[in-house]
Amino acid sequence: MNQKLTPTQEEPLRFEPWMRGLLLIAGIYNLAWGFFIYNFPNAFYQWVTRLESPAVSIIIWQGLGVMIFGVLYVLIAIYPKKLWYLIVLGMLSKAVGAVWFYAYIMDMRVTKQFYFHLIMNDLIWILPFIVMVIRAARVYGFIKK
Repeated sequence: MNQKLTPTQEEPLRFEPWMRGLLLIAGIYNLAWGFFIYNFPNAFYQWVTRLESPAVSIIIWQGLGVMIFGVLYVLIAIYPKKLWYLIVLGMLSKAVGAVWFYAYIMDMRVTKQFYFHLIMNDLIWILPFIVMVIRAARVYGFIKK
């Protein structure tokens, strides 16, 4: 069987306005948060860890990565039918990034600030991203209805 990567005639891929809006918000939020982390790594590191030591050098790269994903979310919002599959990459980055941050940066410790960072930067985006990916995967025939 030859599976096409175009929406079926019965159910075209339609991104609801809330999906595009959420992706734009995610993009702008991640651009701003990444900009802050990139430009103020010590302030971010000291805030989230509650330690007085200077930030580990990888924090700057984390900020850059968050900004890159911000651009990616904006692009998906603009071209959702072409780039919908990149939401999976965003979900993976949120899940893997949260585990990495906890293990490597937090050294398996938690603070109230870490919980805030985890919820606002990773967890709140995963569920709506899953909804978007499932919807697109059904239309493209990757998931049976």
